[in-house]
Amino acid sequence: MRINKISTLISLKFRPSVITVALLPIATTLLLASCTSESTDYTSATINRLDLTLRGDGNGFSDNNSLLAAKRLFEISGYGEFNDSTLAVYQSNKSIKFHEQAVDSVWDDTKTLSNKLGRLKSNFNRLFPDNRFPEIYTIISPFNQSILTVDSMLYIGLNHYLGVDYQPYLYFPDYIRLRKTPDRLVIDVTETLLRRDFPYQAETNYPTTLSRLLYEGALIEAEMQLCEIGEQKALGYDDRQMKWLESNERKLWNVIVGQKHLFSTNPQTASSLTALAPFTSVIGNDVPGAAGRFIGHRIVKSYLDRKATSIEELLSPDFYASPNTLSDSQY
Repeated sequence: MRINKISTLISLKFRPSVITVALLPIATTLLLASCTSESTDYTSATINRLDLTLRGDGNGFSDNNSLLAAKRLFEISGYGEFNDSTLAVYQSNKSIKFHEQAVDSVWDDTKTLSNKLGRLKSNFNRLFPDNRFPEIYTIISPFNQSILTVDSMLYIGLNHYLGVDYQPYLYFPDYIRLRKTPDRLVIDVTETLLRRDFPYQAETNYPTTLSRLLYEGALIEAEMQLCEIGEQKALGYDDRQMKWLESNERKLWNVIVGQKHLFSTNPQTASSLTALAPFTSVIGNDVPGAAGRFIGHRIVKSYLDRKATSIEELLSPDFYASPNTLSDSQY
């Protein structure tokens, strides 16, 4: 059984039985439409409201796929075999019931979400015809993670996307809380699928920070094309942060190179440059978090300006682990 997910933190208990995984040839200078586009040149995705079924508000388990999704969820959540007894335990879980009213309020109508996911599915199938887009099930997540995949199923924890002003989120630091919005959901789904199908593969036992920056930059480019969004939205920065990064891009690059971070094989260096955080500590407390993803995407963009390359090639070690990629990009 294959399990993946994307971390966004919440107050519910994390179950250690789930493995942690975890933030294009079309011209990147093109201003792409937002994922919120209501264009109808695609088929809406089916959203299975497993959260409602599990609490008894849905139509019951009308098909074997929903029943299998419930069984898998219970297995990875630590509830054990899915039956009347374990379902009763689940339904009485205070940390799940706590969010039900807010989920009902924000996600009473999932038509817009269905349209967005349908457009994502259409783009995904076009760019990755050999990969399978999962069946979608909404839940109130019992994990610290908001999105997770198990086999051919994808679970969306709606309780992770209730808006920045949702009271239980207020104790989170801003860099986490500001991402817990409905608009971020489809982007998080996209990144989960990309990391599922194209996980980072170290070129040696001691991969360089550069290869990680290129991989993260390739993820951002893929998200931009799959979601039809701009760089800032894919990276998740507000206007102030993006303006700072654009104004200091050359300075950031010079610091990364000058402090010999680029070819460092210390995994903590790569993590500091790319992990979600209030700031990029390896460079400075005034630098927005995960600034390495910004730099990584700028290198990828420069590369694409010179060479037509498919998304799958960008997400391959042949690209991000190649010793020639940086020089070919002329960044």
